[in-house]
Amino acid sequence: MNHRRLFATLVLVALLGACGSDSRSTSPTTPPTSPGTTPGTSPGSTTPGTPASDSKGWVDGEPQWTADPGEASVSAGADTDRPATDGGAMTAVSESGDVAPPSPLPPGDERNPPDTSPLRAGNVDDNADFAAFVDYLARIADLGIATRQFDPSGRIVVSVIRPDGLPAAGVEVAVTGSDGAAVATIRSTADGSARFLPALYGPIQTTYRFAALGVEATAAPDGSAQLMVQPPTAPAGSVALDVLFLLDATGSMGDEIDRLKTTIDSVAGRLAGLDTQPDFRFGMTLYRDLDDSFVTSTYDFTGSLDDFRSALANVVAEGGGDYPEALDEGLAEALGTPTWRDPSSTVQLVFLVADAPPQVGRQVETSYTQSIAEAISRGIKIIPIASSESDDQAEAVFRQLAAATGARFVFLASGAGGAATGPSTDIDSTDYEELALDDLIVRLVSEELAALTGVEPADTTTSTDQTTPPTNPDGQ
Repeated sequence: MNHRRLFATLVLVALLGACGSDSRSTSPTTPPTSPGTTPGTSPGSTTPGTPASDSKGWVDGEPQWTADPGEASVSAGADTDRPATDGGAMTAVSESGDVAPPSPLPPGDERNPPDTSPLRAGNVDDNADFAAFVDYLARIADLGIATRQFDPSGRIVVSVIRPDGLPAAGVEVAVTGSDGAAVATIRSTADGSARFLPALYGPIQTTYRFAALGVEATAAPDGSAQLMVQPPTAPAGSVALDVLFLLDATGSMGDEIDRLKTTIDSVAGRLAGLDTQPDFRFGMTLYRDLDDSFVTSTYDFTGSLDDFRSALANVVAEGGGDYPEALDEGLAEALGTPTWRDPSSTVQLVFLVADAPPQVGRQVETSYTQSIAEAISRGIKIIPIASSESDDQAEAVFRQLAAATGARFVFLASGAGGAATGPSTDIDSTDYEELALDDLIVRLVSEELAALTGVEPADTTTSTDQTTPPTNPDGQ
């Protein structure tokens, strides 16, 4: 981490350290709630319970934002073990401390004011050219860049449609193998598609059958299957929409955390004002790393925009003494702790905002690949937003999460400064358009809603937005 980033984080901690409230502190040894289980449901249930009408706020209490004063020098976000890349090999940054961090500026000195400019981003859809994505993962592995075991080959996309040809969202599909035994359950997302990745569930079998609402089908040679079903009549009213922001709240995010607050605040307000008038709820899960003041913490879903904004405004970035963070635990908490609504009638989205990969060499109770399977079973899309210090390992993991759940991979972009991708990426500047991050998020959510309502996605381009037209906007 450069000195300017370290200084910015230390100043942020000094200013906000006195504001921390009495809170929980999640022990690194405390196992996360099992994915698919929410408060009030039985263990192992894959259907979240119905939430109370009032938000619980911070589940188990607001977290302890800052470390004890004696630990500040360790947990203020120095990220001294942040790896550098050289031809794909990962090496540790020196911890010799030969150069001291800059001294704090005198009060009122504005020589280094915080950057409040709007965040801009690009995105690609690896599902548009899935074969190229599989090749990318193989090349990354050959470079020695590690991820958890994830084999997307043999993917089957199941299209669940109504008799009128419109997509059938939220339909649970049972998958059986060639021996007739149950393999998995998957669920269609807003566009009626459900993805099945055989290797997530054990040895790959020769054939698979898919069944939903009394209809069965097998996969075609091109890896597709179709089920025409007559789902129950959807309840009248606006579309239910649960949006959860999963945020890396470690010190390395310090330079961008305030800009992200502004972006997310804008997104929440604009989604609440869409013409489709979704029945929205917003929630938030934060994660840091082992030995930080907390590992995970969740602000439960709420339909009150003011309550959500107030909680978001209090978030502080601190901790994370090395580059990888507790993303495995964060994902498990995001899927298991908030009171998600019934997946058969709710559009469910997770926006993951982070700049570092999980600790792929560490034993965890619930790995991110297990969380992928859980998200697929519930029709939850995970949309990663890679922040400015993302490397090859982070990009590979984020793209695994997105492609497996049918989502796009989003990354911060800064014009000539480049995109938040690794040096070994196969994403070229001609593969995407660059626009304001809040515009992009609102567009992605509008597209999800459009599949259900038939209403064209909102025009999210602001008067100040200047986009760079992509040569190949459909993918890579």
